[in-house]
Amino acid sequence: MGALPLTHFVVKILTGIDLTQVGTGNVSVAAAFTHAGKKAGIAAVLAEIARGILPILLAKAWFPGISALELVGLIFLVLGRYFVARGGGVTNATWGTLVYSVTVTLSTIITGLVIWQIGRLVTPSHPTQARLRAVRWGCLSGPFWVGLWRIPFTTSLADFLLEILAAIGLAVTLVVINLRQGDDFGLYKKQRLLTLSDPLDETIYGAKASRLSQLKRAGFKVPSGWVLPAFKLKTQTSPKLSHFSLPIPNANLPLIVRSSAIGEDSENNSAAGQYQTIGPVTTETELIEAIDCCRQSYWSSEAISYRRQRQIPDEGIAILIQPYISSKAAGVMFSRHPLDGSTKVIIEALPGGAESVVGGKFTPLHLEIDFTNLKSKKEMSNVLKNSSLLPRNIIAELVKLAQDIEVFYHGLPQDIEWGWDEENIWILQSRPITNLRPIWTRTIASEVIPGTIPPLTWSINRPLTCGVWGEIFTLVLGEEKAASLDFKETATLLGSHAYFNATLLGAIFRMMGLPEQGLEFLLRGQKMGKPPLSKVLPSLPGLLRLVRREMILAQSFQRDYRQTFLPALNRLKAESNNQSSPLNSQSLTELLDRTERIQELLKSLTYYNILGPIGLAIRRTIFRVSDEWLPTENNPEVMAMCSLQTLADKFREQISINETASLSELEQQFNQISDLQVEFTEWLNTYGYLSEVGTNIAVLTWKEQPEVFQKSFLSMIQNPTVKVEKFNPNKLSFGQRWRLSQCRERAIIKGKIAEAYGKLLANLRWTFLAIAEKGIALNLLDKTDDIFFLEFAEIQDWIRQDNTGTLKIKVKERREKFEQNQTLKVPNLVYGNTLPKTLNSTKIESQNSSIFTGIPASVGCVEGIIQICRSIGDSLNNSSEKYILVVPYTDAGWAPLLINAQAIISEVGGQLSHGAIIAREYRIPAVMNIPNAVSLFRNGQRVRVDGYQGTVEILAEN
Repeated sequence: MGALPLTHFVVKILTGIDLTQVGTGNVSVAAAFTHAGKKAGIAAVLAEIARGILPILLAKAWFPGISALELVGLIFLVLGRYFVARGGGVTNATWGTLVYSVTVTLSTIITGLVIWQIGRLVTPSHPTQARLRAVRWGCLSGPFWVGLWRIPFTTSLADFLLEILAAIGLAVTLVVINLRQGDDFGLYKKQRLLTLSDPLDETIYGAKASRLSQLKRAGFKVPSGWVLPAFKLKTQTSPKLSHFSLPIPNANLPLIVRSSAIGEDSENNSAAGQYQTIGPVTTETELIEAIDCCRQSYWSSEAISYRRQRQIPDEGIAILIQPYISSKAAGVMFSRHPLDGSTKVIIEALPGGAESVVGGKFTPLHLEIDFTNLKSKKEMSNVLKNSSLLPRNIIAELVKLAQDIEVFYHGLPQDIEWGWDEENIWILQSRPITNLRPIWTRTIASEVIPGTIPPLTWSINRPLTCGVWGEIFTLVLGEEKAASLDFKETATLLGSHAYFNATLLGAIFRMMGLPEQGLEFLLRGQKMGKPPLSKVLPSLPGLLRLVRREMILAQSFQRDYRQTFLPALNRLKAESNNQSSPLNSQSLTELLDRTERIQELLKSLTYYNILGPIGLAIRRTIFRVSDEWLPTENNPEVMAMCSLQTLADKFREQISINETASLSELEQQFNQISDLQVEFTEWLNTYGYLSEVGTNIAVLTWKEQPEVFQKSFLSMIQNPTVKVEKFNPNKLSFGQRWRLSQCRERAIIKGKIAEAYGKLLANLRWTFLAIAEKGIALNLLDKTDDIFFLEFAEIQDWIRQDNTGTLKIKVKERREKFEQNQTLKVPNLVYGNTLPKTLNSTKIESQNSSIFTGIPASVGCVEGIIQICRSIGDSLNNSSEKYILVVPYTDAGWAPLLINAQAIISEVGGQLSHGAIIAREYRIPAVMNIPNAVSLFRNGQRVRVDGYQGTVEILAEN
């Protein structure tokens, strides 16, 4: 009975207030009166009276001859009340003992009152201590009054002693609880309010107060402040200010009263202008009126309508009280352009308080500062000009503050209210710019599906990728948590470039208990950090489910490969090689059925194509396995190059070659050897499914451009020193070999998955090309690659529903837009759903403009001449000189070009990208992940590539 949280429930139901979160945290009748008002307090009293009386009545009914059990029942009730329901039990004990014995209870109360009056006379300056002593000594006098008044009612000495012992037990229990809880009885004690220096829960104190608390504790200049917890009912009584340790406002200490509603200033809802801010207030009466006015603004028709439109529940409004800052200038600033998220800090300022700017009645000073090339406050001060209102050093400080606060909130653009009092810039508010959501990132996406993407590729890839990621996240989170997430929004196309939804993935990270740095990992490629164990534990069952899936991944893939993928690939190969019924002889319906059949296979294989590399990366990290230890002979690009190298060596053995021979001379000799030509054709047929972007079916496969690979083959003959050096695992210690064994099978499986995936995509491409040829014959398309500017659903409508009316128009418009997008330097991050109007090149973090830092992917340090290669079709010079290749990305299909390089620089990729694997295989220095490298460098430039440090240095022209 004592454990039942009656007062907590009564107050929560009537007012919505959680007594554990206010005042001393004691769930008591006194706290109910203090924080929830008279009605809730009276209801709590009645509930506790019933709780205190019931054990006595039960003891009298069940054990009429043993009065001591009545007090024993009260002891256990009080203990349950304290240890479980977090109350003191005084009200229960008072009414319970009143039913037990009126005379004993009244005598105890009178004793306490007398002690209280004596204490007030002796120590008038400490009334609270006098009252506490009176309560405690009054309780301890109880056993004396039991002994005095209960003697006539006891039948034996044993019963009398038991009753005395029970009374002592009850008295001591009450006093000890009171000593531990503090002043649970004090209706008059000033409660300590939480301040902005305390951690604040935004579900109780609102996002505005919570975020200001975060900034203040992080060291930003935020005025001090006190917070009244959320008022959740319109009729809820305001607490008396005399109960709290608040400063009394006056002319020398004006205060400002601000709303901090639950749901206000959140990531999705700003609620700008919906609730009142009142200041300055200079008297206690004004302060009380301002608090009431702020509270009532929550229930205005406009605020209610806003919440209904935004589907925000009525969770209540907290009140933030701060010193009023008398500003010379104040205003708002955006850490990024609020319209398109471009790299401009927007500052608006007016003389006086910030409310003048947000009120919209005056035209503010408007500044737009592009911070792309301004790396320090000193640089900004040199570039910026003084305004009539703000000196340039203050403008520079504002820009730096905006950037620092955005970084503090993990890259989320911020809408910041500030004030400058000629000494300090004060942060008055910071909230996310709600229209710059979601945040889209090229991190990961730029490597998974690089370059510009046409509509057909995206209409096939997006459901495959989003569907599998949704399946994996649902496995970890559970269906209930995952139900609120729209996994279809995991990825999108902006300017024909693929982006991942960092906002959605960040939310998933938080739900999984991963650290906040998870979002910075997506936005800036920084390290994830270790998650707190307490946050990961709730997701542990889901993570274990994922681990179990990963542990049987190799076994599952081998089974599916044997039973499903291999037979399907053999069938597709047989269909393609069938001379009696080639692809272009099949009907449109048959070809469409073939594409759908391939896509069904891709759905199953995409699961392995995503989880396989993830599992390998996690195992490498756990077991600390170096990239060089992993076997690469199963990677398609490595197998292809080894096979081509063998063929080149065979050519050299048969023909005497002059070391100065040009490629054209080698070509003439090659054309005279028919058996080598046959072997080269067989090689091209075997590996012809590869392309420079394996995930983009619009890109030519090797099979479709034999002249490029014949030239690569001849280059290998021309440069015989290129040899594959395989790592010998026998050089490793026993412990290292065991660690490698935990990853070796996954690395082999990864290559096999990539091979099957590439073959399916190549067959899908060739099938669509066959459809395109029929479209040209029907005068629905002009060129074969027109097919890639239609979405798959549109192709289905064309073939099955004969819906062909606007195909040419769509293709023309989309092709024009696509060609425009090919010239864009798209940013790594996009805020909102539109690209910035002015696309600046990505800022390279470097101390020296001639040194660029990326990811070291293959060791070695060389100096050489730059050669830009935007696609595998870009031809190198016919000389035997090697160049440092700069490429936009390095999929498997780039291998023939890369192996003849002196070094490799790539815009995207990491240590496990295809280019990195090839570079390590051929001991070529490589640096990955230098954004916009193709634009930063130029042909003929001399650079130093350091594969140890991951740097590229532009050397002097001489």
